[in-house]
Amino acid sequence: MNQTSKQQPQLLPGELRITGGASGEAALTLQVPRWNAGQRESVLRRLADHPWQLYVLLNGGPGAELDGVPLLPTAEELQAHNPQSAEAELQQPLTLLSEALEEEPLRLFGLRGMDKEELQNGVFALWAEEAQDEAAGADRAAPGGALAQELLRLERKGSAVPTGEWLAEAAAEGSLHQPGAQFHALAARPFPASPEVAVPAEDWGALLPRTPRSGEGLALIMRRTAEAAQRRAAEAAPGAQPAERPGSRG
Repeated sequence: MNQTSKQQPQLLPGELRITGGASGEAALTLQVPRWNAGQRESVLRRLADHPWQLYVLLNGGPGAELDGVPLLPTAEELQAHNPQSAEAELQQPLTLLSEALEEEPLRLFGLRGMDKEELQNGVFALWAEEAQDEAAGADRAAPGGALAQELLRLERKGSAVPTGEWLAEAAAEGSLHQPGAQFHALAARPFPASPEVAVPAEDWGALLPRTPRSGEGLALIMRRTAEAAQRRAAEAAPGAQPAERPGSRG
């Protein structure tokens, strides 16, 4: 906030108080409309699609505002909820809110009725739902698939909100690199006997115009790498015999 400004905004859920003077008493109090349930859901989904902005926002940094998220109330909104205030009185509050948005957008979310806990838990809940939907879709696409069924079972063990709380606590403690409790429920899985290699989706001919058949070369490298990984996995399996290397016979 501009240190030379004599007026300071106090942002509360649905209320803006502007203090001024040495006494710090409220010089102006304005009502600000809170977001309804539909707007809150839309904001959470926007943040779920922009994890970097969410990270910056939760850490109180600037630059986390998102296009399409109406953090700043308009002059019309303020006038509608504060009919006793003249239009000229609303210009300074809007300027102070713009400064707050640039320096700490999280305060504007609080003004609109969404605190930090609701933001992080809401977004983590959406991520958990998406993961569960993907696991369920994989289970339907490949009936009996062991990996898909296990992922789906792990997702169903707990609700989304506790998962969000655990992630938030781990981020605050700097322990996101440590495995969670569900890690111990994972079991070893055999390496597929015939690993499938996806066809490169990129247009390598455009990327490397002077290298003919670059896409075919990349596909060959990927296939050979997968085959080598399959051989190493087979050699590391319990009871497996070491593979004979070419030219090892006398």
